[in-house]
Amino acid sequence: MDLDALRSRAPLFLAVFIDIFSFGLMYPLIVALFGSGWVAETYAPAIRDALLSLAFALFPIGMFFGASLLGDLSDSLGRRRTLMICMGGLAGGYGLMWAALEIGHLWLFFLGRLTCGLMAGTAPIAQASVVDAAPEDQRSAAMAQVVLVNTLGMVAGPAIGGVLGHWDFRLPLGLALALCLVTLALLRRADFAGDAARRAFKLDWKQPFILLGRIRDRPSIVLPGGAFFLFQLGFLIYYTFILVEMQASYGFSTAGLGLFSMVMGIGCAVSSAWGFGRLRARFPSDRPVTLIGLALCGTFVAASALPIPAAGQVVLAFLSTFSNIFAFITLLAAISSAVDESERGWALGIANAGVALSVFIAGLLTSLLSLMSSDAFLLLGGLTILIGLVPAWRMRGTG
Repeated sequence: MDLDALRSRAPLFLAVFIDIFSFGLMYPLIVALFGSGWVAETYAPAIRDALLSLAFALFPIGMFFGASLLGDLSDSLGRRRTLMICMGGLAGGYGLMWAALEIGHLWLFFLGRLTCGLMAGTAPIAQASVVDAAPEDQRSAAMAQVVLVNTLGMVAGPAIGGVLGHWDFRLPLGLALALCLVTLALLRRADFAGDAARRAFKLDWKQPFILLGRIRDRPSIVLPGGAFFLFQLGFLIYYTFILVEMQASYGFSTAGLGLFSMVMGIGCAVSSAWGFGRLRARFPSDRPVTLIGLALCGTFVAASALPIPAAGQVVLAFLSTFSNIFAFITLLAAISSAVDESERGWALGIANAGVALSVFIAGLLTSLLSLMSSDAFLLLGGLTILIGLVPAWRMRGTG
């Protein structure tokens, strides 16, 4: 990428960073807040588990509707304007959560989670924008640029959220709010090359279901989309329950949970910047890289259910996210290649909706912690990723 292109995309990449940064920032914060914070002190264990499940589930409920709508909107309104809507909405959501902790009203916290979910659409929009300018044989490499920015946010978000939240839960929320406002100002002045409306858009509350219905007429997206959903479902089950496990079984503090999550982010960053390129260069297409990524990631996640010391869990966390990137990049590239340019934002929005559904399911499963141990859920996550090998194997001739 030349210097001018990098400069023009810098606000876009910053928006992607803020989105994943703020998402990663919340996970250790929520686990700590509902596990040992004032919420845990106020409510009985059964109610607390239900509230924890709700705190996890509201974000993906909003994300399910928002991801599909915002991806389609970016094809109609333009990438930059849609990203501005996302940043403004995220700022409002984090403002609500900060106010909830300030005045002690939990319903405001839940409203903020829902709002942030509705506005969590920057990643597919940025991916679509980058892919717009890339030749077909370079799309996975272009996608890797966006994923690298994502991983930097994944490293910084949990670490900063955990460390700041160790002193005061309001601090990381205030930081996220400020960063969203700064990014919004930069996006307003930005100019994305070729950022024009591609088709008309009609707002309809049924739009997410209509957008999902398009899949029936585009069978080429079914296999990569199915593999991606199973892969994300399994990994997000792991991401949710490994933090619960590290707090409950290993005694990790809020800061410790943040630093543990940072290790996972480092695994993603190292793989995006170095590992993926090295592996991809060994094969003529993306498909073998997808299969290797799913097999390794599923195995490492399943292994986390074993009774191993905390240091072993840290190593597995790094390895699971390092291998995760192999499948993540190539499956997104396969999804984007399954449709034409006018529907690329829609296709990647559908992928993001699949992520939302995965987060929702993983969050709901936390309500079963009184019936099943977190180890059982970790094993379930690994097996689900490995099942994703079935549709991925059938993606012959893709990539």
